[in-house]
Amino acid sequence: MELEKVISQTFQAFGQALLRKGCGRMIEIKDLWYTYPGRSEPTLKGINLTVEKGEFVLLTGPTGCGKSTLLKTLNGIIPHESGGIFSGSVKVKGLETVDSNQMEISKEVGLVFQNPDDQIFSTTVEDEVAFGPENLCFEPKEIDKKVGEALKIVGMTDHRLASTNSLSGGQKQRICIASMLAMMPEILAMDEPVSQMDPMGTHEVLNTVRELNRKLKTTILLVEHRLHELASFVDRIVIMDDGKIIFDQPASKAFDYLEVFYRLGLRIPEPVELCHSLGIKASPLSVKGALAVLNRENFKENIRDSQNILNVEEIPSMHVLDNFSTHVVDNHSMYEIKTPSKPALDNSAIISIQDLWSGYEKNKMVLKGINLEINKGERVAIMGTNGSGKSTLLLHLAAILKPHTGNVKVFGEDTRPKNPYSFAGRIGFVFQNPDLMLFCNSAEEEARFGPVQLKYNDIEERVRESLEAMSILHLKHDHPQALSRGQRLRTAVASVLSINPEIILLDEPTTGQDRVNIEQMMDFFKNDNSTMVFCTHDIEVAMSYATRILVMNDGQIIADGKGRDIIKDVESLRKASLTQPPVVKIANHLGIDAFSVKELVEMLTCKSAEAIKC
Repeated sequence: MELEKVISQTFQAFGQALLRKGCGRMIEIKDLWYTYPGRSEPTLKGINLTVEKGEFVLLTGPTGCGKSTLLKTLNGIIPHESGGIFSGSVKVKGLETVDSNQMEISKEVGLVFQNPDDQIFSTTVEDEVAFGPENLCFEPKEIDKKVGEALKIVGMTDHRLASTNSLSGGQKQRICIASMLAMMPEILAMDEPVSQMDPMGTHEVLNTVRELNRKLKTTILLVEHRLHELASFVDRIVIMDDGKIIFDQPASKAFDYLEVFYRLGLRIPEPVELCHSLGIKASPLSVKGALAVLNRENFKENIRDSQNILNVEEIPSMHVLDNFSTHVVDNHSMYEIKTPSKPALDNSAIISIQDLWSGYEKNKMVLKGINLEINKGERVAIMGTNGSGKSTLLLHLAAILKPHTGNVKVFGEDTRPKNPYSFAGRIGFVFQNPDLMLFCNSAEEEARFGPVQLKYNDIEERVRESLEAMSILHLKHDHPQALSRGQRLRTAVASVLSINPEIILLDEPTTGQDRVNIEQMMDFFKNDNSTMVFCTHDIEVAMSYATRILVMNDGQIIADGKGRDIIKDVESLRKASLTQPPVVKIANHLGIDAFSVKELVEMLTCKSAEAIKC
């Protein structure tokens, strides 16, 4: 109700002014081609797209298909700042972006970048959010009001005077959204704005954006891979592949064409997956909708005939469009709870932490009394709310940060007198922002750098295998900064894999990745003998690939156990701003103990068959 009140007040203050600007076509793109400097292959290939005033459009597709590039054409970053070869037409409210002043266009289009560090440049939260209204020459009182309202909307009021450098990745994302909301643009273009947010924070922000869309008629074009979380919020789903738009449907009908999503390796909502796996021709986007479908009187009839049940290994051909990829994936792999392979544990702790207190400021501890042991071969997922200390804990394991009190031992050695280079070749760390690690002129050079410095003998083999493992061997000659965020992250991971470390530390490794790339990456680590510790907000990934899950809140570990046990601990999940996956919620409502779509389908068909016999 608090959120509703804030949005209502915002609407009263600004809504009428926006509505007076009228309706009509907000975005019109015709035959758009674009090639980045230094690349021979175009990133955008004949794009045609229109977006009407007040539409909420989700733009998705495989990693590297051109989504982020398309977004950057809307406010003139491409081609004004990027250079390259540009042809075709991009109109925003009738203005050609290529012929318009960037400042003029930016007043109409608020762009939230994929990487918040690319957008934030002020030292405090207040200054960052105020920057836009100040440049639009609002009065000081009005600026103060707009800053306060924007921060309240994204749940960051308590951080108004905080340093931007002290924020977590998810908190930075909220600030970037707030800085755009403060200017109240008619168009919001958002590039994976919730990719680093915890589930509850994601839901809150998306609710806010939807309310702005509905009440202020703000036009929204949002890029995201997490269809399972966004599908219920949007009006329309547009899919890109290989620089082209290959699919454009209302959200209510989009999942009638599952073949498109499966072929492109896109993750679909679990309620949709469940119904189609049961042979039910319905695409509910919510838990409530799925339960309504399952409670229909004809449910038994739908599953009586085994031929009605969708064979996920043999998806029927549904040639909706001609130009989409032919890549076929295992449709259930992301939804099945994979039984973790048992690592070769020697029952001795490779990582040991005792009473760890640490923070970036002496009087403000981020980690508060952490006690933890991790054995060789374990795959440990760290989950929790934004700002709970997950990344900070990971940095201590790499000896990048040092304890304020307490101690951290890695390989039996106290990290306090060590520097990160002391563990070179033994520990591999991949930052949340991959750009912090990329400084070479090609992906191949990035993968080669570590083995060269460590004077390994089999360098070329290591480079090839690491690039191949991350599915970027075909991009080995490309400059990292010319790649998509997901491709850059996999380049950073490849640069770590090439040294074959004993411990691999990953901070949000699935950010910016499509379903296929997530599975390929995590399957590699699952079959590797290394000890892995990774931070994630994706509970399905954690359950599928971790042998153990840690839940953090307010600098403390509040739960530690196997995936199924953690999922059942609703109170700990709530404290950490986490939620049960939709399929688990559906199973709970039905009184069934199931943790994946596959498990629930098997149990539902079994129970229904028994009921029919009776």
